[in-house]
Amino acid sequence: MLVLTRRSDESLVINNDIVITILSIDGDKVKVGISAPREIAVLRKELWDAINEQNQIAELLSTNPESSGFEDLRKFLSEETALETEKESTTA
Repeated sequence: MLVLTRRSDESLVINNDIVITILSIDGDKVKVGISAPREIAVLRKELWDAINEQNQIAELLSTNPESSGFEDLRKFLSEETALETEKESTTA
């Protein structure tokens, strides 16, 4: 990992077409601006992690779609949906 120090209004250039600019620093929060071509996806790390996790689950289910764990999950979700529907009907 390359570690660099930047101040507010300073930038980094990656591969001649991605520019990362430090917009502001407020305590422990840093506001970052990213300029990149549209064909390059720019995601927050936690979102990227969630997408990858979902892709792994989808791949697992496509190879073994009727595992007992999947059946348990299906039952749990249907019960939760029923409870939510029941709550909504009693509060309306």
